[in-house]
Amino acid sequence: MLKILWILVGLNAIALIVLIIYYYVDTSDRNVDAIESGWFYVLVIVGLLVLLLAAVPLHYGHSAFSKVIGGFFAVLPLIIGLGILISNNLPSFKQEKSEAETYYKDKKQIAIASAIENNDTISLKGLIKEQNLNIQGIEVWGWPGLNYLQFAVRLKSNPELIRILIANGSDPTPALDEATQYLPPEIIADFLAAGANPNVHSLIDGYPVLFRMIGKSSKRENDIAILLMRSGANVNAKRENGFTPVMFAAYEVGTNVERADTWRVVRYLLEDANADYNYTTSNGYNLTNIIEKIIVDAQAEKITMPPDFDKVVVWLKQHNKDTMPAMEN
Repeated sequence: MLKILWILVGLNAIALIVLIIYYYVDTSDRNVDAIESGWFYVLVIVGLLVLLLAAVPLHYGHSAFSKVIGGFFAVLPLIIGLGILISNNLPSFKQEKSEAETYYKDKKQIAIASAIENNDTISLKGLIKEQNLNIQGIEVWGWPGLNYLQFAVRLKSNPELIRILIANGSDPTPALDEATQYLPPEIIADFLAAGANPNVHSLIDGYPVLFRMIGKSSKRENDIAILLMRSGANVNAKRENGFTPVMFAAYEVGTNVERADTWRVVRYLLEDANADYNYTTSNGYNLTNIIEKIIVDAQAEKITMPPDFDKVVVWLKQHNKDTMPAMEN
């Protein structure tokens, strides 16, 4: 019996490794949002904990109770797996809730959410007449309920449907953070034109949404960052380490040539947004010494920095008295 339990522990360990490999292969060609990656890491931690709770009592325990505990956790993944298999094959278990039924419980709300889920713009126009579009659904997985625009964004609904909701009064501010992760700049512009607060803080990390858009490799994200700033995003907001957006952007991109477009955002912060380029953190960091280190690193690594970076260096030399190393090309 003990040997069988150890075989199960080994199989569980192999299954966990396969799951991790599959996840990284599956997500290698797409951007993974913080919610999805967060739940994956929670699942991995739980899996490791179950393995430990099975292996430790079996290896070190000498009492019958220890073996029962170890055996229970060795068998637990098998029980869960069988439960999933049964639920996927029995008709009574196959009737999964729709996304609309998951996020809302009132029949009228479910009807509106179903139209959103099905991208049915014709039905949606009729259903939302004289309705409060900012009502929140139920709490799901510990997250606050969503209004209809947030729901549409989460489901990556088509732009026409999203614009219908905005035009009919759905508050764009709660949905802005998640919208910046999925939607193109022209739709984000509609959010901002409808009064979305560009300084809204993300539920993921608690910082202004601007920080989630800068220091990235995508032109889409950088375009959205500039849109946020043009709409009034605080260009001198600070993270926990005191970094402002311009410092954070420069520090994050460093000598990474794949993120070269980020230097366009740094230029915008300096040249057009009037970001505070002299601010120094309590640890002595400021934009100038961040740029100085990048210059030194680029020369040591023999990396040719993009033209926008060179223009940032020139701009800083013109606007402060600090002497920075010359950039060798």
